[in-house]
Amino acid sequence: MKITLKHLRLAPVLIGAILSACAPTANNLSLVEGPAIIDVVTPFDKALSCLDGKIDKRLGFAVGNIPDGTGREAYNDGGLGKFVTQSGGDIVQSALFKTGVKVINRRDMGSAALEAQWGIRSLKTQQNAHFAVTGSVNSLDFIPGAGSYINIGGVGAGYNQSRILVGLDLAMTNVATGQVISNIALQKQIVSNDAGIFGTRYRNSKLIDSDIGGARREALNDALRSMLQLATFELMLQLMPPQKYEECMDLIDPRYGVIGGEKTAGEQYAAYRKEVEQVLEGSDNLSVDQGPSGESDDFFTPQTAGSSDASEQENIPSSALEASSNLANNTASDDASPPLQEEKPVPLYKRDDGLSRGR
Repeated sequence: MKITLKHLRLAPVLIGAILSACAPTANNLSLVEGPAIIDVVTPFDKALSCLDGKIDKRLGFAVGNIPDGTGREAYNDGGLGKFVTQSGGDIVQSALFKTGVKVINRRDMGSAALEAQWGIRSLKTQQNAHFAVTGSVNSLDFIPGAGSYINIGGVGAGYNQSRILVGLDLAMTNVATGQVISNIALQKQIVSNDAGIFGTRYRNSKLIDSDIGGARREALNDALRSMLQLATFELMLQLMPPQKYEECMDLIDPRYGVIGGEKTAGEQYAAYRKEVEQVLEGSDNLSVDQGPSGESDDFFTPQTAGSSDASEQENIPSSALEASSNLANNTASDDASPPLQEEKPVPLYKRDDGLSRGR
């Protein structure tokens, strides 16, 4: 078809007609509907929920600052800004809530502080936070990938793979003393790959060129949510005896997360399972109810018996810790406990021989 000056003059009219048909300015556009809204579920939700009732509900847990310390961001060439979520603290707070513990808001105290300034509310009614979780997402490394490409006579295929290594550190602090009582560092490789086939041919003096392919990549921030949940779970387990969290640990699928390094709950649990096997084989010097090294320690259980030696004690924040109720029985309730104001020294651990020791 020969294009004439007449055709060129009609082009703006045709373009305007097409645009007006697609988007009438006087009418609202019909919005595209995607999948339904769902709640966020991760492979660690059941393990976190399993801890409900195993930790004294009078203890208050707060979440401090968990910033993005990677320094990675991109705004050019289609970049959308920062690579890592800026709200890691909210994710950890949601994870704590799943465990059933008392979560004290320290993420945003603006409303309470403002009403206190107005004189319509006293900050003395605020409950104490006994433990605080802090940390950072501090590493984001782009690992060089690999790929392959083949082209034979204008027909071929290609494949590429790349990875991102993301790491974080979380710690739980005794608010009364400032002591870090549990800590964990986690990392995960985020995988992305793409593959495709292509071909070029001449048919009846016409060029036919086709390219078909696809790409997949793990959602970085979704993977980061799972990492923060597993890290929160680990912080709690490090302060509990293995016999208390055994059923919860079994809910962790090793395909999604494995913790077994030194000074972790994974190492403690492995030692406990080994001792249990020895007990089942007929060993007389160990008890199934005892943890590694013959001890039965539980940081979250209120203890009243203890040594008179002050050097073996540390301050743990909570007047409610004077109660002798066992954490596993969950006898305390949020409604029955008054606001906790005093900080009194109580031994952190209780040994089977009746002596107490600090951590």
